[in-house]
Amino acid sequence: MRLPCVNIVEVRKKTIFAAEFQKPNIKYMSMEEELIENVETEIVQPESQKKSCCCSCIVIKLCNIISSSVLLVAVIVLYILHFITPKTHVFFPKEIVGEPGSGEIVFVNLDTINENYDLVMILNGDIRAEMAKQDAIFAKRENDFKNSYNIFQENASAGILTQVQMEYAQNKLAQEYQQLEADKERVYDELQARQAVALYQIYDSLHAAVSRINTIRNASFVITYQNQTPFLLYTDPSKDITDHVLFELNRSYKK
Repeated sequence: MRLPCVNIVEVRKKTIFAAEFQKPNIKYMSMEEELIENVETEIVQPESQKKSCCCSCIVIKLCNIISSSVLLVAVIVLYILHFITPKTHVFFPKEIVGEPGSGEIVFVNLDTINENYDLVMILNGDIRAEMAKQDAIFAKRENDFKNSYNIFQENASAGILTQVQMEYAQNKLAQEYQQLEADKERVYDELQARQAVALYQIYDSLHAAVSRINTIRNASFVITYQNQTPFLLYTDPSKDITDHVLFELNRSYKK
């Protein structure tokens, strides 16, 4: 039996035509599916965005809380370290200025200075003269007060004074006595202040004279000595610079 002859070219054309005809349908279906997917994503996307926004806000709040807590703890720690923790004191020695001394110890006899220093004699002489003057003034005032008091006692005993006169005389005597004591205290306080100023002036001049002498001798220590209050059990005469100091004091002091 003889098979029909098939034209191969026509079959290929039909196949290609069918394929090209069916392609738009495939593309249309894919576009439709894409539209459906886009609609679904548009519907679902706002909820996911809200959840993501809420999550990000919570994370930001937590970060702020954590950072604030860390800063608060840091401030508390700094406060404790600065105010409560005991500070360790570090010793910084002073810088030594000038050349060191020779190690020699010399002394000055203050009794000799007080007896032979011209300034001491002048200042003490002025103070003693003023004190003697004030002693005489107050002695006279005290004697006058005693006389007035004795006269009052005699008149009161004789019955010459009335009650009013007696009260007046007693008040007057009490005021005179209080004024006398106040004046005496004020005057002697002023004399003591003058004596303190004189002692400071003498000490200052003594210190200056010793400093000038020690620039040559270069002693490490210069101490004072007094016979009435000795704190040295033994003194080496070769270390006594009293004469040098006394000479320097009287030479530099201008009368």
